[in-house]
Parts: sequence; C-alpha cells; structure tokens
Amino acid sequence: MNLHALRIFTNVAKLGSITKAANLLLISQPAVTAQVRKLEQEIGAKLITGKGRGIQLTTEGKFLFEQGLRLFHLENQIDEKLKIFLEKKHKLNIASAIIAMNYILPPVIAGYKLENPDVDVYVSLGNVETVERRLLNYEDDFGFVVQSNIGHEDLNFEKMLDVPFWFVVHPSHPLANKEVTIFDLSEHDFIYREPGSSTRDLLEAIFYNHNCPLPKLGLQMQGLPESIRVVEAGFGMLLAPACSVIESLAQGRLSRVFLEQVEINQSLFVCTRKTDENEHPFVNYFKENLFMLENIVDI
Repeated sequence: MNLHALRIFTNVAKLGSITKAANLLLISQPAVTAQVRKLEQEIGAKLITGKGRGIQLTTEGKFLFEQGLRLFHLENQIDEKLKIFLEKKHKLNIASAIIAMNYILPPVIAGYKLENPDVDVYVSLGNVETVERRLLNYEDDFGFVVQSNIGHEDLNFEKMLDVPFWFVVHPSHPLANKEVTIFDLSEHDFIYREPGSSTRDLLEAIFYNHNCPLPKLGLQMQGLPESIRVVEAGFGMLLAPACSVIESLAQGRLSRVFLEQVEINQSLFVCTRKTDENEHPFVNYFKENLFMLENIVDI
C-alpha cells in the first residue's frame, strides 16, 4: 500500500475536507484528490463520498482511517522512543481509568518514580473505552482499567486484584443503613455514570442479572468524585468503589445501602497490546508491590 497516499487520505478523513487537508499538507486540492483516487484504485474500494462542502467516509473508508491513525501513531511513537533512547532518557506513558488512578495507582507510581528518578511519567485519564483506544492507537505503553467484563480482541487483560463496590446515599435517604432487595433499589433516583464507564456497565449488569428494572436516572455525571459530591449534597444513590467512599462514610457524609446476599466486585486489570512481546518494567514492579494496595482495596 502507498503510505504517502494513505497519509494524505488519513488527513482528509480526520479533517473531513479535501480543502482543509490540502491547506494543512501545503499541496494543491487536485493533488490531494488524485492521491485519494489512487489509493481507492489500489485497494479496489471507494473510500469517500461528497457531503455538502465536506466528505463522508464509506464503511471501507472508516476502517482504513482507523488503521491509518494507528499506523501513524505508531510511527510517531517509534520516532519519539528512538529520540529518547539516543538522549539516554526514559519516558513512561500510562493510560488509566479514573477509578484506578484516583484510588489505587498513586502509591505504586510514587514508589516506581522514587526508584527510577530518570523516568518521566505521563498519565492520561479516561473511561475504559478511552484507555482501550489510546492503547490501540499506540499513544500509551499500557493501561489500567477497573471492569467486570474484559474486552477488546487486540488487547490483553491481566487481572491484578478485586475491587469491592458499595451502594451509597446521603444519611437522610430513606434507605440509609438498611438491608434491602435489588427491587427496592430500582424505585429510587440513581446517579448514572457516562456511557463507556465500567461502573455504569456494572450497575446495568447487576439489575439485568436479577431480572429487575433499571433504577430511575436521576442524573448522569462524568466523573466519580463529582458523582460522590452530588450524593453528599443530598441527591440520589450511587454505586461506587468502596475505596472511593470509605472516608465519606467514616465522616458521616454518606451512608451505605446493603443489598441482601449480594456482593459486588469488579477487577483491576492491566491492559497491554497483543503485539507487545516484552512486559514493561513498571508492570513487573506493580505485580511485585501488590501488597501496597491491600489496605486500599481490601475494605
């Protein structure tokens, strides 16, 4: 495949316009169009169609765009890592779900950094979908996610430990400190996390598995700390990792709701690309220091 043509097509697809791609690449619009047509002829499929003043990707175009992004992200990563290697420096890029970074990873990252002061550490935060996408695009070295169902076929997921989850409410809530059934919960307003969040997937799975209607959506919030603060202010019920609410419970800002004969857990996974042959030193360090996390997650 002509990589020059693929690079031009990838920019057209990213910007949604032949004109914008031509301006970015400092070449003429006819030259851009010619390269896209050349690529279409090479693979034997139409990649774009006109849409107003812009373009629209075909199914084949969407696939090739995603693969092109991955390829050129990998190219950039190779250039960057080679530069770092030649400069005798080390850089670590971690993709992490918010739960893992806010409540589990900090002591491990701190310990690793103290032992490896020459390593520059960068952490990107997002939900499970974001972490998977960044790894597939070669933007980060590996990732950490907290979820119950492991996912993408091009990624490896290795379980590290279990994380308990609790239902919490404001102390004035009618279900505060009570043991109830799953059907009792469905009658109350809930704080839902954003689509793509593993906590939202877990909440929905709990109710589906018990053939119980989903609880009422009182609010949808992006971010666990923000969701906790809404419940502390007096509204709704939230499913949250125990490690994120233990302090608020101890200080009386939240109360638990106990579910009859049901324990809820998700697992912390380290997520790597299947194409990566060697385990990163940080992942090995994490495994060797899991004991550091026992008091954090084993509530």
